[in-house]
Amino acid sequence: MPIETRDEGTVRVITLNRPAKLNALTLEMAIDICNAVEAAAADASVRCLLLTGSGRAFSSGGDVDEMGEHLPRAGELFYQLTDQLHDTVSAMLTMRKPVVTAINGIVAGGAIGIALAGDVRIAAESAQLLSAHLKRGFVPAGGATYLLPRLIGLSRTQALFFGGRTLTSAEMREWGLVHHLVPDGELAEFAMAEAQRLAAGPTQAMGETKRLLAAADNLTAEEQLELESERNRDSGNEGDAVEGITAFLEKREPEFGRAEN
Repeated sequence: MPIETRDEGTVRVITLNRPAKLNALTLEMAIDICNAVEAAAADASVRCLLLTGSGRAFSSGGDVDEMGEHLPRAGELFYQLTDQLHDTVSAMLTMRKPVVTAINGIVAGGAIGIALAGDVRIAAESAQLLSAHLKRGFVPAGGATYLLPRLIGLSRTQALFFGGRTLTSAEMREWGLVHHLVPDGELAEFAMAEAQRLAAGPTQAMGETKRLLAAADNLTAEEQLELESERNRDSGNEGDAVEGITAFLEKREPEFGRAEN
């Protein structure tokens, strides 16, 4: 199977699973990833999503062998592939629950957007990030032109695309592309611990926090402040805030999952 899914408690784990091909993305695989991510977003029993890869790569991007089968007119394949990747990234960014990405090795090309769409991004020490689009004559896609400038700024994004830069894991951490950098052998355990921590937290409030952060790019300061006020008003009537206040008054730790049942 090109992807594997499993549940660890309330954490849904999606693993890209073509290790012999560095988890290169065929159209079929991209469809499977998109369906799995959208299913996790819609499943009320899932409180956190964790995405990672098997073997030496998170994903090397689009499968060039499949592209070769569509020459000299591979444009329709490109469109279908990027459409699935964009739907995946959109679902990750907009789902009302936290997303963790564990970058276990190389991430390149069309997979960059998936790797960077996590709310918590973790890299193994062996991880590397490279655009690779222009090297093959491709236009960047998969969400890279949206996420990279917002995370690292336009100038560094240009250095990646036009300079052919390959970032080490240490540079990924220094540039702010990932939040945590861990030894390879500790990545799976660390990522699961982070996912479990988030899953035990106020996922309703986390989802609204994601929406607020996404909205900030397109709103004035006054509009953003008003949106904060509106979301705080609404959240005061929802389970997370009710449970948080009740737990404080009862001098106990909140049980946010219970609050939603």
